[in-house]
Amino acid sequence: MPLRIATLLFALHCLLPTSCVEYSCKQVPGALVQIDVGVGQLFGVNKADNIYTRFGSSWKRLPGKLKHVTVGPAGVWGANKADKIYKLVGGNWVNVPGLLKQIDAGGDQFVAGANHVDAPFCLPKKNTVGYSGSNSAMNWRQIPGGLKYYSCGPYSCWGVNSNDTIFVRKGVNSSNCEGDGSWQEVPGRLSMIEVGSDGSVYGVSSVGEVFRRDSTSALKPEGTGWTNLQLYGGQVKHVSYDLGHLWVILKNGNIYDCTNDFTNECTA
Repeated sequence: MPLRIATLLFALHCLLPTSCVEYSCKQVPGALVQIDVGVGQLFGVNKADNIYTRFGSSWKRLPGKLKHVTVGPAGVWGANKADKIYKLVGGNWVNVPGLLKQIDAGGDQFVAGANHVDAPFCLPKKNTVGYSGSNSAMNWRQIPGGLKYYSCGPYSCWGVNSNDTIFVRKGVNSSNCEGDGSWQEVPGRLSMIEVGSDGSVYGVSSVGEVFRRDSTSALKPEGTGWTNLQLYGGQVKHVSYDLGHLWVILKNGNIYDCTNDFTNECTA
């Protein structure tokens, strides 16, 4: 192996301290560029910004166009190519004041996301639950720092910046979506990151590898280390996790539903 290639592979491997784990995956018909799962529901968008949700073994197309969609305790939200924000209310997309390029509804009935200049924001429960497009004032709260992708769960929020540096924010809840006011840097590099409704954390690196954060909990939201899931040889673009299922989108749009019983773990 040429020295330059060997050095590159070693550097990539060292970006995240890992172990590995075996998953069983099955391909799901269709093609998507982004997917989000939460509270037992699944939504996604394709390269034409068409919106889909999954019922049983089939997809249903929803009206409208979005580049990013999310589902969680705060409901179903999305952002379109103009960064306009929408919430699904009674089967219709209702515009919400504000602009975000990426949005996440996985927090404790609050939403969060990042805008076009990588500024992170969150919207507390009092503005998300029951919102139906009325003229009620929005209360978007800007969080200090810069993130290109921001995702929240029941007790923590995680984000990555333009350098793929990973951060966690603790102490978040439905009324205090900003959390405890500080960022904790987490070792490793990821290009996108998602927090599951149970607090689990998954992400994808710039070279298309999938990682899971180990031992996250309300007492230790930052967890202890990274597990390399070794799925699809660096071809992964996006992931989302809910109720024991890791949904994987490849760079070519293929969709996979992956599960693991944690009985076949190995050491990388």
